[in-house]
Amino acid sequence: MDDGRKKAFRFGKFFLDDQERVLLRDGRPVALTQKAFDLLVVLVRNSGHLVTKDDLLDEVWPDAVVAEVNLSVNISALRKVLAKEGGTDKYIETVPKRGYRFIEPVELVASESLDIVLRHRMSARISVVDEFQESAETQPTKQNPQQEVPNRSLISRIVARKQVIATVAFILVVGIGVFWYARSGAVNGKIDSIAVLPFSTDDPINAYLADGLSESTMNGLAKLTNLRVAPRTSVLRYKSQSVNPPQVGQELGVQAVVIGRVSHKNELLTIQLDLIDARRNSEISAFRYTGGPSDLISLQTRMTQDLSRALNVTATGEEQQLLAHHVTENSDAYRAYLEGRYFWNQKSETGLKKAIEGFQRATQIDPNFALAYSGLADSFTTLGYFSYISPTQAFPVAKNYALKAIELDPALAEPHASLGYDKFYFDWDWAGAENEFRRAIELNANYATAHQWYSIYLLSAGRPNEAFQEIFKARQYDPLSLSINTDIGFHHYYNKQYEEAIKQLTTALEMKKDFPLAHLWLGRSYQQLGRYDEALAEFRQVEGAFNGWPVSIAALGYVDGVSGRRSEASKELSKLESLSKQRYVTAYGVALVYAGMGQTDETFEWLNKAFDERSHWLVWLRLDPRWDNVRSDPRFGELIERMHFPS
Repeated sequence: MDDGRKKAFRFGKFFLDDQERVLLRDGRPVALTQKAFDLLVVLVRNSGHLVTKDDLLDEVWPDAVVAEVNLSVNISALRKVLAKEGGTDKYIETVPKRGYRFIEPVELVASESLDIVLRHRMSARISVVDEFQESAETQPTKQNPQQEVPNRSLISRIVARKQVIATVAFILVVGIGVFWYARSGAVNGKIDSIAVLPFSTDDPINAYLADGLSESTMNGLAKLTNLRVAPRTSVLRYKSQSVNPPQVGQELGVQAVVIGRVSHKNELLTIQLDLIDARRNSEISAFRYTGGPSDLISLQTRMTQDLSRALNVTATGEEQQLLAHHVTENSDAYRAYLEGRYFWNQKSETGLKKAIEGFQRATQIDPNFALAYSGLADSFTTLGYFSYISPTQAFPVAKNYALKAIELDPALAEPHASLGYDKFYFDWDWAGAENEFRRAIELNANYATAHQWYSIYLLSAGRPNEAFQEIFKARQYDPLSLSINTDIGFHHYYNKQYEEAIKQLTTALEMKKDFPLAHLWLGRSYQQLGRYDEALAEFRQVEGAFNGWPVSIAALGYVDGVSGRRSEASKELSKLESLSKQRYVTAYGVALVYAGMGQTDETFEWLNKAFDERSHWLVWLRLDPRWDNVRSDPRFGELIERMHFPS
């Protein structure tokens, strides 16, 4: 075919013309993005041969440095378009770690064939009119010549009507298509929801940078009121995984996904971002940033601003200032803060103590760094909640850091939530706690943790219906949060809906089968139904995860006591006594074991010690069903009075 005519390709039911930029299937146009079309052309031209990933990236993205994910996203899109009957893909073969091969036989044809195809399509469109006209013209005419003109006029009117109907139908089809396309955000380009997936890195030593930058990007975008950003706890499940953007979009209910990669070598920091439209599995934009350690803050700001522009999200003047606002001007302080957040997210005792070191280093470098003080408040409240240290060592310190953060930046929601947590669990300042939780939500209505903590406060305060509303709001903002989904079971438990609690906690464990807190509350639900062996099995899983956690040891001892295993309960008491010589052991837990064993005087002795140490577990004294066997004792009523619960 060396006759000088343009070339095109035919394979299977497809016709591909590179010059005309068109792909037809059975004569009908197939929609492809520009890059997907270019990728198909390269593969088809090299049919039967391996095309490496590097060669494909060079040919399809010749003037840009983009991540390999762009290639996989567009290959996936092509496979969906080319999928044969039954959904099987017999066109593109993956050569692991190398590239791709187009394996369908390809026929080289003249591009003029496209004209034939299009003419065939046009003929098909007007066939109804042609057939009608032909049938009309071949009808035998009546003998009366006076009737001939009216008959032709009638035919013309019918044909014209057919043409009008066809035109109107075409306009309607196009109009409906445009309507739905616009509704999905394709016409105006607006996207109103996004997930920033945990950034990857080529070296574990840079893990804190990757995690910190992805979280900071997430928090920056969350400042845009017209954009819903999936919370960190929801996206964390995709860490270190190969992701499918459409699947992520469906699971998180978002329209776009950000995939990032961080490299830090020889004092050069490189960040690659890919913004993917999850609805169409197509790339929106790709960004590459390079700089030294001192450029970290400016790079972070550019990332957030570039993503907001690429998303075509309209930001108010105040939001523009927030996007450009530097949390600190000192890059060393910012890196220390990122390191602190990295360890804080681990939630282990060791991780929390390392987090405190990072946040303290950040405040030493920049004494006006509000977010670092907020991080310190979060770290100490978590240490106190998990009883890793005593309440008096944890909560007052957390309170001071939260107040400092609020003093430096009153608009931060996080320290208000931490302050509310402290007022609730340690000060037992019920009104003050509610004010702080409400203030945190007012500052950031999308802050799922504030809704979660406020729901716990409301439950303890005796307002279960409002509490349920808040915990479900928290799940709405962070649907995949293990902590929030577990706390829904926690709410059912304290409302004595034990079967519902078991269902919910089982669902949470389906999300992550080794989540200790879900096992803890599942065990407590089993014990209330008298299913003691199942309860013990759950508590042993908690103890296996936390190894030497006083809370899980006390839980085992209580169940041993109420189920008649007094010798086993005594062993758990001995463990708590021995452990108390090494670390803080909550008196509330010791009292519970005695309550399970039916030793009432010892129970109240240790409950009074719990008051002396300001045990945060005492906020559940009124609701905790494990005290039912001593609830009628006058001493219990006195303890309830000392808590000053809201009426």
